[in-house]
Amino acid sequence: MKYFDWKSLLVGAVMVLAAGTALGLKPTRAQHDTADFDFEKIIPVSFSDWIIDPSIVPIVPAPDVQANLARLYRQIVSRTYVNPRGERVMLVVAYGGEQSDALKAHRQEVCYAAQGFEIRNVLNENLRFREKTIPVTRVVAVRGPRSEPVTYWFTMGDRVVLGRLERLAVQLRFGLSGRIPDGMLVRVSSISSNPAQAFSGQQEFIGALLVGMRQGDVHRLLGSRSS
Repeated sequence: MKYFDWKSLLVGAVMVLAAGTALGLKPTRAQHDTADFDFEKIIPVSFSDWIIDPSIVPIVPAPDVQANLARLYRQIVSRTYVNPRGERVMLVVAYGGEQSDALKAHRQEVCYAAQGFEIRNVLNENLRFREKTIPVTRVVAVRGPRSEPVTYWFTMGDRVVLGRLERLAVQLRFGLSGRIPDGMLVRVSSISSNPAQAFSGQQEFIGALLVGMRQGDVHRLLGSRSS
């Protein structure tokens, strides 16, 4: 008896439908114009009891890494925040217009592995913010004595996307209206040998960040169709 992988079958059907649609309708305009917003201004420099750590000097990526980032993203905000207890959290928000297949090439476990990190404990979990559910990926990246628990998610178009099927569904929906979905990476990490404690702290940090943002801008990080 043969067993069918229905998930793979559905992915294939969506791909065939998308390909057929592309013959008659090619997306010609991006979802947003980046001139409409500046993430350096949207992301607050201080919120709750968190402020930007003035002692941290940003490290400039290697030229090849910088070129790849420039290809994928139009705006990148990279900051380290610290609270009165001396706890530090690193935040990266990277926005890219016209995201199609670029997101799958920039999954954080792949990026950390490319920098020599060992990837442990890749988990898909949900965070709650008010009435919204945020599907996130959590990984622990280890290189030598450095242990970095990481929480991240991608938005594509108007929703957070976790897997390939969700990404294809967004591409298809936007393509039918002649639009190209934009995309964004939101990554929160910290240096800790206690992943459970770090992930709990990151969840509190994310909640405080979203509360500290102008409510009209929160959807830019979560997507307007978050469940």
